[in-house]
Amino acid sequence: MEEQNKIVEANTDSLWRGLERFAERQPKKTFYLMFGLIFFSTVFSVGNLIYIQKVSIPEYEKMKKQNVLTDASTSFSSSLKETQKIMDIREALKELEYYQKKKILNPSDSSRIKYLLEKYKINNSR
Repeated sequence: MEEQNKIVEANTDSLWRGLERFAERQPKKTFYLMFGLIFFSTVFSVGNLIYIQKVSIPEYEKMKKQNVLTDASTSFSSSLKETQKIMDIREALKELEYYQKKKILNPSDSSRIKYLLEKYKINNSR
């Protein structure tokens, strides 16, 4: 582990030293590279801001007027509700299995079984 750290540190040190040597040997090219990087990053940032203002925001407003966003949230919540129903049915089936394994049932157990069978529309095979 320590050997890998030393190798990584050596590689970063050698890369940094190489950059420093390049900057010392060719300061003019280094200046042009740095100026070019700053210029292009500024141009891309301004272009991105213009794109957001001219394209993205009007599209968002248009989608908002068409209720696309609320429809998407509704469809997402419906799948969540269905998943919740499935989990509830699973829990009910586990509870019914418990009652099936139980030797003696109370009157309250019987009413609970009847309630679960009617609620989830489970066919009673017995």
